[in-house]
Amino acid sequence: MKDLLKLIRVWGIDEGPLFRLLNKTSRKKILLGITMSILLLMLCVVPASAESSGIQAEVADFTEGGHLETDFDAFFMAEWWYLNGEATLVSSDGEKKDVGFFVVLQHQESPMFIGLSRMICFYGLYFDDNTTAFDRVRIFVPREDVNQYIALHTPYVYYRYPDGLKELYGSALTGYNLKYVSADTNMDLFFQTNVEKTIDQADHPLNFTTYERSYGTLHGSIHLDGKRYNVTHAEGYLDHMIPISSGSWLMDMHGWIWFEVTTKDYQAVGYAIRGMDDGYDDYSYKHLTLLNKHTGKVLAEYSGDEITITETDWINEGVLRKRPATVLFSTPDLNVTVNAEIVINFQGFNPIIGKAGFVDFMAFQSDNATIQYNGDIEEGSAFYEYSITGLVYTFVNMLRRFLQKLGANLVVLRFRNFLWG
Repeated sequence: MKDLLKLIRVWGIDEGPLFRLLNKTSRKKILLGITMSILLLMLCVVPASAESSGIQAEVADFTEGGHLETDFDAFFMAEWWYLNGEATLVSSDGEKKDVGFFVVLQHQESPMFIGLSRMICFYGLYFDDNTTAFDRVRIFVPREDVNQYIALHTPYVYYRYPDGLKELYGSALTGYNLKYVSADTNMDLFFQTNVEKTIDQADHPLNFTTYERSYGTLHGSIHLDGKRYNVTHAEGYLDHMIPISSGSWLMDMHGWIWFEVTTKDYQAVGYAIRGMDDGYDDYSYKHLTLLNKHTGKVLAEYSGDEITITETDWINEGVLRKRPATVLFSTPDLNVTVNAEIVINFQGFNPIIGKAGFVDFMAFQSDNATIQYNGDIEEGSAFYEYSITGLVYTFVNMLRRFLQKLGANLVVLRFRNFLWG
């Protein structure tokens, strides 16, 4: 304590003119408050030797906050925070609705935006009568002002859309608060997680990093058509994904699969990304993680040729577009199966060429998604995403592969310098 008081005097806190005007009791109260604040800071900064003595140190996690493309020496960066959940909604008059939902808060950074940053927010709702609701907003803001809306390089996330009606803030240590207001809904949610963070990362075909909090509980309320419902029996998943590219990320890949399956005891997260030469037939990147749902501990992890992907029940979605309704990720001791039961279909829009940069099919399966691990089978719910590039990108990539086969060494008409989804 003497050392703390000495530190206070070194800082000169007890020598300022305002401080000298206070009476003795007031001075003591202020010094006590300052001392307690310093003690609190000292407790938060646990020395490295604490772990060796059995103390679990809580370290500030700077992967929570936002980034810029310059942090990665990249030409293009997209960054988003994604939260999904499954819940029973209960109104004050006893009405119940079983729903699945997701919310995405994103920004994109690149010198091709010429001094601007692009912000995008969207959500999807899946109802038990197989209907859906979807909303998306987009805006450009001055690059110099982006830090007013997104906290950069911080141990917490703070994202606020310029209209002030959509925001996410918090951290794994404190929990995450989500507020999302649109014409059709008003979400006010709190996501609490105590599981370990897991990381998915690849350099090729898409250079990305995803930080995942695979399981947590949700509380709060959702308004639908002006009616308030309390969120009950709710489970959720949150991740923070950062794809980067030296050009346009949609010139690095042909699309991807992502899913998250929740059962009684397990959580499975799968990624598969198609490279430019994969078409619909293969995936250059494959990764599957099985976790203990309650702790987030990784039970098994597989990648590359350890995983066989089987896609069936193909559905045509227009010219040069199709998607599988059923996907199976299989390994020697783990099989995960998901079905696209209720689907929201939306397109990433390219404002320069006026065409879709990609087409995304985001599905929810309320039950019968299966995890089979070492002979143990559990069923649960799933969120499943199947993304493919849009027609312009598909044509350009087909042209590029054709020219490559002819031995032409071309840059594709500088498309990679200004195309994005």
